[in-house]
Amino acid sequence: MTYQVEFTKESAKDLRRLDNSQRIQIRKSLVKLETLGMEAGQALHGALSGCRKLKHKRLGLRIVFRQKASGIEIIEIVVVEKRSDNEVYKIAQKRILKR
Repeated sequence: MTYQVEFTKESAKDLRRLDNSQRIQIRKSLVKLETLGMEAGQALHGALSGCRKLKHKRLGLRIVFRQKASGIEIIEIVVVEKRSDNEVYKIAQKRILKR
């Protein structure tokens, strides 16, 4: 099955802020998401339950994503950011609550 990956406005801005080498690595993860959907990455807990993350340890980046409620085959990227003291998860939580 192939999944459609969509960015929120905020996560699209996150992606544009990254340098080219970081964007290349993120694009590789997007291919994985298109193939595996919610089977990709690791589950998050607490306020972010229902979301998953993909890690890029070498770059220190995280992609937080979830399955969009309006479609069973649509994966929504919530945030693309450096981990830095769990800031990425705080940003993801704020963005999800805002929607």
